[in-house]
Amino acid sequence: MNIKTDFSTAGYNTAADRELIGRARELQPLLLKTAAQADRDRRLPDEVFNAMTDAGFWEMAAPRRWGGLGTSATAMAQVGAELGKGNPSAGWVYTVLHGTTWVASLGPDALQEAIFGSSDEHPVICGIANPPGTADEVDGGYIINGRWPYASGSRHASWAQLGVNIRKPDGSVEPGGFAYLRSSQYSIDDTWFMLGMKASGSETIVANDVFIPAAQFYHVAKLGIGHHEAGKKHVGEPSDFWPFMPFLRATAHGAVAGAALAILERVAEASKKRPIVYTHYKVQSEAVVAQAQFGQAAAKLQAAEALMLKTCRAVDEVGLTRTPMSPLQRMQSKGEGSMTIDLIAQAVDQLMFLAGSSAFAEANPLERFYRDVVFALRHTANLPYVGYEIYGKGLLGVEPNIAHPDFI
Repeated sequence: MNIKTDFSTAGYNTAADRELIGRARELQPLLLKTAAQADRDRRLPDEVFNAMTDAGFWEMAAPRRWGGLGTSATAMAQVGAELGKGNPSAGWVYTVLHGTTWVASLGPDALQEAIFGSSDEHPVICGIANPPGTADEVDGGYIINGRWPYASGSRHASWAQLGVNIRKPDGSVEPGGFAYLRSSQYSIDDTWFMLGMKASGSETIVANDVFIPAAQFYHVAKLGIGHHEAGKKHVGEPSDFWPFMPFLRATAHGAVAGAALAILERVAEASKKRPIVYTHYKVQSEAVVAQAQFGQAAAKLQAAEALMLKTCRAVDEVGLTRTPMSPLQRMQSKGEGSMTIDLIAQAVDQLMFLAGSSAFAEANPLERFYRDVVFALRHTANLPYVGYEIYGKGLLGVEPNIAHPDFI
């Protein structure tokens, strides 16, 4: 990896930020070259994953106390965008794996020591919260059971973070949190057959009567996410204070925005060569209406990118000041995240009309970019109608809102 970890400041490792964004850009040719095969295999090739590992991407979200790089949320979104320009699935897997690694770094001291201190290799953690499995309390730990679909990057992960509820001896169930299992402790069912993000390898993780020690459980229902208990040793870097969902949401938008920008670039280039059939235009770029449509789509994508970066910078500011976002600020970031999604959806549809039917040929990379973007926009964390309702309720003072505060 050969990236210097900067311990000289309580801020972000800006040198690593710049280096890693550049490394993501340099990987685009490899991502483009391997994308068709990755779709057929329904997971990233080992060659790609190894290149992402060598680039140092899994260390980005980890704190420096555990060998991480201490980079900013803004840089993470920008790395995702650069990867998304090569293969949106690669950008998505990057986002999920680094985000889940970050969540583990927020946990209790014993959890952090079990995961980050248990090996010389940096952990790569996939994760799924729903539908929750079960954790039965036993001496020294828990017995974990369940099935967790949509575990992006699971074939390459060394750990899984799995949402569980706690099942008591009397059969009653209470809210729980995250169980952390090593890859040797679970199996993976081959269930990922989807229209978009085919190469994300978002398979189903299965655990049958797996014992984990108590140290490998993060009791989110009791501790919250990012609420640090008194006397905690492993805390103190900016990333320890980032707000949970605003960080995960905004950085995930990076990969989608990057893929949409790749569509913009390809449509622009093609417009200088392709005619508008049944008209006198020799090339599409001469048509005033096409120029206006292209300009409008570009403006929407630039506005979406600006909203994404606004939230990332707000997250970074929280890390520096340790002043949490207010509930209304979180709701605003949710509403603006919904607008990000709306703008990207509108822009890529406009661009694909300009691209014409040939853009949907399987041999045309535009077809894959478009499938991946419209698929990712529909992730449950992105649904605009939910985000707008949350923000509207917040602005109007309507309580209770429709989501737990940690998940806004």
